[in-house]
Amino acid sequence: MTARRFVFRLHLYTGLSVGLLLVLSGLSGSVLVFRDEIEAIAYPELLVTAAQGERIAVDEMLHTVRRAYPEDKPFAIRMPRTPQQTYLVKMNMAHDLFVYVDPYSGRILGAHRQKDSATGWISLLHTELLSGEAGETALGIGALMLMGLCATGLVLWWPRNGKISQGFKVQWSARWKRLNFDLHRASGVYAALFLLLAASTGAAFVFNKTAIGLVDTVTASAPRATPPRALPSPEGVPARALDTLLHQADRVLPAPTTWISLPQSPQAPLVVRKKLPQETHPNGRNFVYLNQYSGSVIQVEHALSAPLGTRVFNTFYPLHIGAIGGTPTRVLQVVAGLAPTLLLVTGFVMWKSRKKGKY
Repeated sequence: MTARRFVFRLHLYTGLSVGLLLVLSGLSGSVLVFRDEIEAIAYPELLVTAAQGERIAVDEMLHTVRRAYPEDKPFAIRMPRTPQQTYLVKMNMAHDLFVYVDPYSGRILGAHRQKDSATGWISLLHTELLSGEAGETALGIGALMLMGLCATGLVLWWPRNGKISQGFKVQWSARWKRLNFDLHRASGVYAALFLLLAASTGAAFVFNKTAIGLVDTVTASAPRATPPRALPSPEGVPARALDTLLHQADRVLPAPTTWISLPQSPQAPLVVRKKLPQETHPNGRNFVYLNQYSGSVIQVEHALSAPLGTRVFNTFYPLHIGAIGGTPTRVLQVVAGLAPTLLLVTGFVMWKSRKKGKY
């Protein structure tokens, strides 16, 4: 068997075995690129409000949510990014009950489980195949296989006669078999870079520790500072007011707060996440860790002064969602998400034709 023949078979059977998984991932990812815009249109009663004076205290808002949902525990708060955006309080865990609150009146606008909303269900499909950790691992393996498909596909794409330009063309007037082949070859090479970016960053999210270690090694960087986990909890001392802690975080790092991770145990710190204007990450990668009882700052993680490896890894999420470059790159990311469907269909047609001896 020649080397090219081996690469061809590897490309073929990898594509057939993982094709449907990549189609699901690509189509769901294409939707999620514009998730915020879709949700604002689909659920304006939950996500959009009229700006009316001053916002109520975060403590007051959170007290209202706790009173309305006594069986659930607040996990995190998404702060409004614009005057019209509402509060989102995640309850119990990152992917469970979502509660939306008007930031001016403090009125609860509605709530739903993430899996019960269309975009939430698509998000769970994209990140864990609706199957928790097992689905997440399967997607990570699929992403690694997609990287292999891109590599073998580029080897097979390379024209034997050296005329590179032929590999980018589609003969629209050709017979359907030739047209199908040209569509597979050209769409594959055009989408290869975006698919490689999506696959490599997606695999990095799943195999997080390995990816971070690899990036740190390649960049010869010190590891990211370990976030504080457990602190002494003084008996009988109540936690500080949330607004007081937020003011303290603002003094230490004056930048808009995007998320608040609430302590899930008496020993856990409060984590305030912030976004600097220079960052491409939509949520920012700056963290202020505070003692929930004394209000003292335990640790500050600044995105712009982090080790090189950490700064490189922090670009993976913006790259994955097409945020770097604005709307044009987001549109390209949507198109790239559609590519696995076209590649699977045209590849399957080629395989069936070969089996019948007609291709």
